[in-house]
Amino acid sequence: MASSISVPNAGLVLLNNFFQMLFERLGLLENAQFSSEDAQKDAVLYLQFLASGQSYAEEFFLPLNKVLCGLPVSAPVATEISISEADKELLEGLLSAAISHWTAIGESTIEGFRGNWLVRDGILREEENHFELIVEKRVYDILLNQSPFSFSIIKFPWMAKSLMVSWTY
Repeated sequence: MASSISVPNAGLVLLNNFFQMLFERLGLLENAQFSSEDAQKDAVLYLQFLASGQSYAEEFFLPLNKVLCGLPVSAPVATEISISEADKELLEGLLSAAISHWTAIGESTIEGFRGNWLVRDGILREEENHFELIVEKRVYDILLNQSPFSFSIIKFPWMAKSLMVSWTY
């Protein structure tokens, strides 16, 4: 069962503390569950916008997003979403909030934060009772010691399996 998939956006896990509130504000959740399968699939692409700033993504960018949204890795999703200006402001506001909460990284821009932290190679593996994500190490990961974010175990009400994150720093 433990086949490995390369993911190019493993750093998304840093933002997991914001996801439930984000999905609520985007109108995708009802009672801590996605309101529909379409809402769940839209969430996959909203997460990719957080990582890349793009409303379009090839399928190989999306396995981790699917896991974080409670979808099977093999589930088909659209590769593009129309994001309103108000929703873009909400998404970029989330990134600005994350940057401002993490004082150790200094005055990072949104693009700098994406490039240094969110767009990060990783290996995603499905085990019997959970998923495992191993995130590529970079020199400045020592700053994770001062991160205000919790990301070692991620489990949302809409996820059947938890995600265990290994990010050595």
